[in-house]
Amino acid sequence: MAYERIDKPKGLLYHYTKRENVESILRDGRIRKFKDSECWFCTSLEDTLRFMELTVMQEGKLYFDANGFPRQYPKFVPEDYVILELAPRHQNGEWVRWNQELPKDVPEALLKLGEEFSHLKAGFRGDLRFYENPNVYEVAELLQEQTPAMQMDM
Repeated sequence: MAYERIDKPKGLLYHYTKRENVESILRDGRIRKFKDSECWFCTSLEDTLRFMELTVMQEGKLYFDANGFPRQYPKFVPEDYVILELAPRHQNGEWVRWNQELPKDVPEALLKLGEEFSHLKAGFRGDLRFYENPNVYEVAELLQEQTPAMQMDM
């Protein structure tokens, strides 16, 4: 996996988290990096939902945790998640993109998925402070809103 430095994203940022973390995040006024060297954000609600679709919504699928150990995604319960809409405060820090590296002989569709995954998110090296009173979106409600639109496309 290769990191590259990127420009600071413009405007609002979106971060999904479990509901149980919201109180401490709002109290602290920052998103703290987890066990990684950075914390991750998307630049739109749509990108955040797609990022979730490729990660936490993959019930039973294999992933590697922050320590490099293989794990399986647990059952996805939409009511357990929220998305925070954040206005970042001025701070020093490095913005990065983690580019998914795949062998050259994988199918083209998998290469495109890896590229999409890499570009859905931006990492901040450090804890990201934000202005008070961020919007909090219920993931269950956002998914319900998407369902009628998805049915009309069929």
